Amino acid sequence: MQLIQIFLFTLLCVCEGEEVDFMKPALNIHTEFLKLQAVVEGLTEQLNAVKSELTEQKSLVYNLKQQIEESPKVAFTASMTSTVNSHRGPFSSETKLIFDKVLTNVGGAYDGTTGVFTAPVKGVYYFRYSGNAFASHDMGLSIFKGGSRFVSSYEYNSGEKNDNASNGAVMQLDTGEQVHMRLWIRSWVFVDYRYNYSTFTGYLLYPI
Repeated sequence: MQLIQIFLFTLLCVCEGEEVDFMKPALNIHTEFLKLQAVVEGLTEQLNAVKSELTEQKSLVYNLKQQIEESPKVAFTASMTSTVNSHRGPFSSETKLIFDKVLTNVGGAYDGTTGVFTAPVKGVYYFRYSGNAFASHDMGLSIFKGGSRFVSSYEYNSGEKNDNASNGAVMQLDTGEQVHMRLWIRSWVFVDYRYNYSTFTGYLLYPI
């Protein structure tokens, strides 16, 4: 085989008018094979590293999927029931508002008969409320965490036809802690029979 290579190389050089260097070594197949082997080994190492990383990523995705599936689902929205347009209040003392018209209650953590939300798991929750009222009275509303006022809104009797107020808060709750709404003293909130202007909403952001 080597003689054939020398012959062909000599013939090519002669055809091109070049001198032939018979002392020039022929192609070293063993050396080239070792180079090729090193390249293949390097590619194999890279492929194994990619496979290992892919396995880790699959494991991470699986764990996240399990956490999402096992995480409790908690969310509610409630309004107040009335057969005609009316109002709650005014009262001579601050009064708990009972949003008894439950529109959504995923997880069943909100009690429409008492107006109280009870945290089923320790976690971070978000609550929001909206209130609507006629202008002939003030409207003061607060969210309470247990027995402590957390956030509030107040709409003064401005003389306009309708008043609106809303607020929201992120709360960290332990299992069993409760959240509810209160109406301020000598104020009221509008209750309609159809459109649900005044609402109380909450949901679990994530357990901790």
